[in-house]
Amino acid sequence: MKNLEDFIRNNKESLNSFELSEGHFERFQHRLNTKYLNTISPTYWFSIAAGFVFLIMLSIFIRFHYLQNEKAIIETKIVSLSDISPKYEEVENFYKAGLDEKINEFQKLNCKVDIEQKKMVDLELKQLDVVYVSLQKELKVNGNDKRIINAMINNYQNKIQFLELVIGQIKDNC
Repeated sequence: MKNLEDFIRNNKESLNSFELSEGHFERFQHRLNTKYLNTISPTYWFSIAAGFVFLIMLSIFIRFHYLQNEKAIIETKIVSLSDISPKYEEVENFYKAGLDEKINEFQKLNCKVDIEQKKMVDLELKQLDVVYVSLQKELKVNGNDKRIINAMINNYQNKIQFLELVIGQIKDNC
């Protein structure tokens, strides 16, 4: 870099001796104005394209995020029989009360209940609860489908019958 500066300083007279032709600056300015007025630089187009890509990605992200939240809200809302009509609410409350009564009776048995028996009863009740939750999801999707409503009521009846059977067998063995 220093060599170039020294060369220019030493040869300043010979480098400045060249004269440009008349009107050179005007022609040069005219070419600059006409050439760059009609064209837009590629970086400008790239920045516009990058802006569009950013907006598209942002809209996809917002849409995806919104749909996930909406889906989570729908999935968390559980539909039960009481949501359908007051008549079904009464039926559901009746079976829930009967189920609670049978569970309390099972827990208060004076006979010794084996831990394995309790685990089996809990497992069977949990399986029936899983079936009930799937019925609730189907009810949410299918609306007031009588078959699903009857299956939900039948699930309550099965739980109560199962507990009555277990309680009866335990009382017989005491």
